Amino acid sequence: ILFQCLFFATSVAAWNGLEVITVEIYPSAKRCTAFGVLNGTCKLAAIIGSVIFAKFIGITKIIPILLAFAALACGGLLATKLPDTREKILE
Repeated sequence: ILFQCLFFATSVAAWNGLEVITVEIYPSAKRCTAFGVLNGTCKLAAIIGSVIFAKFIGITKIIPILLAFAALACGGLLATKLPDTREKILE
């Protein structure tokens, strides 16, 4: 249970960090819309992920593990492509 709590705490912190970073890329006038779109996309992806996980868990347990690994690895690699906004004034 302790490891599961640690994993969930880490993943929630990582996802919240990614959401904040991606919203900060947009100018101030578009941030609310951007945050809403990203939040809606995340909710839809969570529903689709749960359905896919439930379908594959009955077949074999390695497929959901590999899918989760691929999603996290792709997200981490794509995060390196975000523009550097340090010391920039965002309008």
